[in-house]
Amino acid sequence: MRSILNISLPPEKRKLIEERARKTHQSVSAYILYATELEQDLIQEDEILARAKKAEKDYQQGKTKKLKSLADLMK
Repeated sequence: MRSILNISLPPEKRKLIEERARKTHQSVSAYILYATELEQDLIQEDEILARAKKAEKDYQQGKTKKLKSLADLMK
């Protein structure tokens, strides 16, 4: 079952969304759904920060390796 969501946008944002929907041959609703699904796949800022802190801790504890090349990463 579908439901309706009304949102308020500045005219330039509405125009941008409509243009992107048209370029991707989608309705505005389909484009917004698509954009929302893409956003879910992105790494959130707090997750990036947590990973960076863990990497720094691992480095300080000597749990990392210094690689000479990207090929060494595959070994």
